[in-house]
Amino acid sequence: TTKKTVYAWGMFGSIITKSRVDAKAKQYPYWYTDRKIASVFSPLYGSNPPVWGFDCIGLIKGVLWGWDGDETKVYGGAIYADKGVPDLSADAMIGRCKEVSNNFNSISTGEFLWMKGHCGIYIGNGRVIESSPKWANGVQVTALSARNWLKHGKLPWVEYSDKGVKDVVQIE
Repeated sequence: TTKKTVYAWGMFGSIITKSRVDAKAKQYPYWYTDRKIASVFSPLYGSNPPVWGFDCIGLIKGVLWGWDGDETKVYGGAIYADKGVPDLSADAMIGRCKEVSNNFNSISTGEFLWMKGHCGIYIGNGRVIESSPKWANGVQVTALSARNWLKHGKLPWVEYSDKGVKDVVQIE
C-alpha cells in the first residue's frame, strides 16, 4: 500500500505526531522552526491514514533497519542501527559504499546516490527514490538527471546481482 510521507529532518520512518515533532524540534531547533511546525507539521497531526516522516538518509537507513510501514510498531518496524547498518549521515554513508564512481554510465539498480548533504537510491530506468523537501516534500521518485549527483556506489549491506538488487543482507 502507498504511504503518505513528508520530509522530516532526523526521522527514519516515524508517524508525524506532536510529541515526535516536539522531540525533533528540541534536537534540531534550527530546522524545526515555529513557522515550519505550524505550516508543515501541525496540519498532519492525527492524520488518517498517518503521515510518515523521513529525511534522505533516514529513508535509506529506515528500510535497511527493517521499516515496513507497520503502524503498530515504533518507527514503522525499523529498529535503530539494526542488521549491522550504522547510523551515518549521507556524507559518511558514501564512504562506506563499494565501487564508488562518478561515471553514471555504469550505475546499477539499487545503488546509493550522493551529493554533498543529500542522498537517494537509483531504482533503474533513469529514476531515483529520495526524500526531499524539494518538489513533492517527501519520499518521491525523481529523474536521475534532475539533480547534480556527484557519486554512486554499492551499499555493503545490500546484495547486488547483474540485474540490480538481489536482496538486503541481514547481518545477525
